[in-house]
Amino acid sequence: MEINPAATRENFELLRTDPFFDVVVDLVAGYLASAFDDPASGEVDKWTIACLPATNKTDERERLFTLNIGPMEVLYVERYTENGETVDFRTVLYTSLSALQRATGYSLDGLTLSNPLLRFKKTDLAPADGDGVLIDFFLSEEGADEQFFALPLDETTIRPLAERLVGKGRGPYAQFHNRAFAQFVLDAMEEDA
Repeated sequence: MEINPAATRENFELLRTDPFFDVVVDLVAGYLASAFDDPASGEVDKWTIACLPATNKTDERERLFTLNIGPMEVLYVERYTENGETVDFRTVLYTSLSALQRATGYSLDGLTLSNPLLRFKKTDLAPADGDGVLIDFFLSEEGADEQFFALPLDETTIRPLAERLVGKGRGPYAQFHNRAFAQFVLDAMEEDA
């Protein structure tokens, strides 16, 4: 059986050469730490990570990774290029809408108004049971990353969605799971602990 490229060490080594790699590791580690008490024990059964997956890939856009919990993608970063040169990055994160509203005191419209450089979209993905929100931003929009990281994107908002998704059972992404990338992230989390 042929291994999916997103699961190969070659894709992981290629991702390691990206200047955004350290940020990617921090994003994934932060999400996993917020979603689970012990991320290592849930690898593959509760979460998977694909490295440079082909999802929506074009000549101008490529995902660096996709983190899935159960049957749903919850975090990914896209790289945008022009003439082979990187021109932008887009970060996409899903969290619990009701928990985010409780933590901030804002409605969905209020979140949008108070964070004009971010986009908030209630997700209609079935596993979220109507309580997921997609938050995304482009790195080229000055100050967008500051607004993003000022949000309470932690165990208070991420864990409720993660628990709901884990309750849906194991996702269909094991064949895309990149063990080398997962181990690198888990090792980085151990070093920071």
